[in-house]
Amino acid sequence: MELSPVLRPPVAVLVDGENLSKEHAAELLKVARSVGDPRVRRVYGAANQIAGWEEAGFRLVVTRPGKNAADMLLCVETMILALREGFSTVMIASSDRDFSYLAGQLRELGIHVIGIGEAKAPHAFRAACARFVQLGDSVVDKPLEIRSLSPKPSSLEEQVKLAVKEAGSNGLPIASLNPLM
Repeated sequence: MELSPVLRPPVAVLVDGENLSKEHAAELLKVARSVGDPRVRRVYGAANQIAGWEEAGFRLVVTRPGKNAADMLLCVETMILALREGFSTVMIASSDRDFSYLAGQLRELGIHVIGIGEAKAPHAFRAACARFVQLGDSVVDKPLEIRSLSPKPSSLEEQVKLAVKEAGSNGLPIASLNPLM
């Protein structure tokens, strides 16, 4: 009988605390746990806007005053986690269009990007992520899968057909095809 622990991939959860309320903390962690171990949990923003997140197990990263200070620091630290620390899955929690660039760059580097935000999240951010989870709709009945198509079908057309078939009746967002292939 095998008693060794099942290793779950580490997930970095990075929250724009000036954009999302601490009321979403439990839902963010539920989504993160559905794909792996939310090892890094950080919320960025001015001290008065991010108070309370620490009660849900997040580390507060207080930013200096200034326009987009929280967004900039979140971007810098996300790239450090992906490139230097080796995180292959990053969850960006925000409803801000500015994170579209970050998600796109990470995706091009082969990082699996999960966006999570409110209904107001712009299409550009949603499309830049491999998967986007809308808060309030993120009840996870089964784990979100991060997988590759293996064995890979020989043609691109076969890969797309297989990915759509595996997605089931919920469909497959077009932004999810790239990381699967």
